[in-house]
Amino acid sequence: MENYDLVVVGAGSSGISAALTAAEAGLKVALLEKGDKFGGAGMFGAQGLFGANTKLQKEAGVNYSVKDAYEEILNYTHHRSDARIVKAIIKESAETLAWMSKNGLATELVTNTQEVHQNHPRTYHQYIDKFNGFKKMINKFENLSGSLFLKTSAKKLLQDNGRLSEIEITHDGTDECMNTKNVILADGGFIGDKDLVKKNVNIDLNNLYSMGERKATGDGLRMLGEIGGVNNYKPLLENHAASIVTNDKNPWENASLATLSTLPLLWVDNSGKRFTNEDVVYDFALWGNVTYTAGGYYYIIIDQDFVDYISKNELDWTGSFERTFTLLQHLPMTHKVGPMKTLKQELDTALTSKAVFKADSLTDLAKLLNIDENNFVETTNQYNKLISKHVDDDFYKDQKFMKFPICNGPFYALKAILTTLGTVGGGLVNEKFQALTAGRKVIPGVYVVGNNAAGMFDSAYPTIEGLSNGFAWNSGRIAAKTIAKLNK
Repeated sequence: MENYDLVVVGAGSSGISAALTAAEAGLKVALLEKGDKFGGAGMFGAQGLFGANTKLQKEAGVNYSVKDAYEEILNYTHHRSDARIVKAIIKESAETLAWMSKNGLATELVTNTQEVHQNHPRTYHQYIDKFNGFKKMINKFENLSGSLFLKTSAKKLLQDNGRLSEIEITHDGTDECMNTKNVILADGGFIGDKDLVKKNVNIDLNNLYSMGERKATGDGLRMLGEIGGVNNYKPLLENHAASIVTNDKNPWENASLATLSTLPLLWVDNSGKRFTNEDVVYDFALWGNVTYTAGGYYYIIIDQDFVDYISKNELDWTGSFERTFTLLQHLPMTHKVGPMKTLKQELDTALTSKAVFKADSLTDLAKLLNIDENNFVETTNQYNKLISKHVDDDFYKDQKFMKFPICNGPFYALKAILTTLGTVGGGLVNEKFQALTAGRKVIPGVYVVGNNAAGMFDSAYPTIEGLSNGFAWNSGRIAAKTIAKLNK
């Protein structure tokens, strides 16, 4: 049974950040990863992270201070987030980005990745050479005598007189224990456990597509609860857009349908009514939130005239994900979609997928969707009247998008379901990311970071770009620094 100053559970952004920071401080560290690869959602999913008052921002003339970010986040959450945690994360962010670059994972300050954020100060620091950069950080960790254990799951935290003493693990199929006085729970929330997700959300899970880390099954939060910590404090989904899922493994298999999901066309909910300004599609978090509010899904309504038009013509609308992909490839924006030459074929092929529906009349389409026929017909008639005026008096969609009425069959409905990047929250912590009891007492030696930790967000995570991954990197660093200071 080996002794460690610190055991970190989970080798994603927050875990790697914590492990390397602690190793640099001279601690003997074990980094556990359930899968056979390190990186987690912070590497395989994210493309960058948030920063305020960073060196790159200063060099680019971007004025976005710690105070600016602090006030923006607290105003967004109506002061229902923990102000000390918010301040700690933001204050740490510039130093963390510089530290990452020094250790091999450099970033570049890019324009914000979403259209509606172009006038917001740039916060998104995009990874440069991401996979090699993560590898360099792990190499640095191991060169500092850190130990990375792949295919290793944490099972139980053991205490002696109220203090952490051991952690039970399963390493490559074998059960064993590690002696340690400190553990950081950084295993990414619980999006991989359907029962936990079902318990914490109010939608049918058939209407949820997860882009999150499937290995994140709530192990850390379970262990936290077993030793008296709070593991159910404000858990929430990272709502992020909506997807037309025609294939379980790849909802973007049908490229034209995927593009249609990113445009502000006519949307109706399961009552057959319009429910929002559809140009919310240009803000991914808000788009996800309104989808959740609608019950986890909605229908995009188009007619044959639109299909014929977009199959042959270019449309001067911006696909909401275009900027994200052009930034990654360092390509210029087109602000155009189409022509979608394969759209008709994709629609016909997807008719068996339960994501695309087709009927010769609006009433027949309503029957296929099992929605109220009168509501649906009334909604489309009203929408057509608004189109004819080129003014959206109902939900105030930009006039530019008041272009395509629903007039001539056959008519199509494309089901878009909520997409999530994972879960955030559950673990109650203080600004040093020490785990707390329900009475707000510190549990000695136990820390909770990244997607396991609550306090930064409230009912939804703020739309400031890169904030979720920034929270992971910075919370890991703060926890490790706290441990290093206490262990001097």
